Amino acid sequence: MVAPKNTPTGWVGWVYFAGILLLVRSVLQGFFGIVALTHSTFYVVSPRQLAVYNFTAWGWIHLAMALVLLVAGFSVLSGHLFGRVVAMIVIGLSLVANLIFLPAYPVWSIAAVVIDALILYALVVHGNEVEA
Repeated sequence: MVAPKNTPTGWVGWVYFAGILLLVRSVLQGFFGIVALTHSTFYVVSPRQLAVYNFTAWGWIHLAMALVLLVAGFSVLSGHLFGRVVAMIVIGLSLVANLIFLPAYPVWSIAAVVIDALILYALVVHGNEVEA
């Protein structure tokens, strides 16, 4: 039996989870940005592990991303299309970044890729159910 179009499915919870995760990520991104700006020795950098040469730019990029994630998270939770589109772009980039960091952090990267894939699926396929 097919559910009526106005009836939300259980995936709405995943869309709200995506919004909450975007808010949590915005706090973490802000924290990473502040750390990069204030304590440049916090990150252990070797030629094989991390390709960051300017910690000031790295910190400001993280702070800007934190602001974008904060706006997108609240927008996803309120059911707006703008938030879903921005969230899909950010989560897609996160998925690719976690695949790149797979050799450095295998367990965390696999967990992050799985969560990012579920969130991306929820936003793409079931994101419009939050509007209803």
